[in-house]
Amino acid sequence: MMRKLFKISEIPQWKILEKEVVDEIIFRTIKPRNRLILELIARGRMRIGEVLKLTPADVDERKLTLRDPKSGRGQEVVFIPQKLADRLKEYIRGKEIKSEERIFPITYAAARAMVKKAGLLVESISALMICGDMRQRLLPGQELRLSLSARSSSGMQIYRQPRGISERSAMLRQ
Repeated sequence: MMRKLFKISEIPQWKILEKEVVDEIIFRTIKPRNRLILELIARGRMRIGEVLKLTPADVDERKLTLRDPKSGRGQEVVFIPQKLADRLKEYIRGKEIKSEERIFPITYAAARAMVKKAGLLVESISALMICGDMRQRLLPGQELRLSLSARSSSGMQIYRQPRGISERSAMLRQ
């Protein structure tokens, strides 16, 4: 009886996806909107809610400003690859999105379903793949560096940058 009461539950083991699998998921996605969302999650290490809140006013070259992020800070800055930034700007111009409108005006549930469907296109991905898996576990070789800066008027500001961008260059880009 006591064994049942104090039984230690098993911790689920997460499968880390290889970069090639991530690229295959992204490149099998046909719609430009969905592909951009997936790339922002994987390459920008963004949460799905952060991607859905983006407006054209938040996009400045390779730097994306996240207002009211989940971390609770005033704002965060995410650096994305140049090619992704160019495609994002082209998408905004093509759709004629105004500066204060959302770039991706879909619901959270629809975005999660889209990510799940994209994962199912690749046979090696289980049906349980969710947005958090894309963001946190897709790129095992990519570090998430956080650096603090007192430049923000609201206090500290967090920069998320992919591997290869130094902390100094990330702060200089602001």
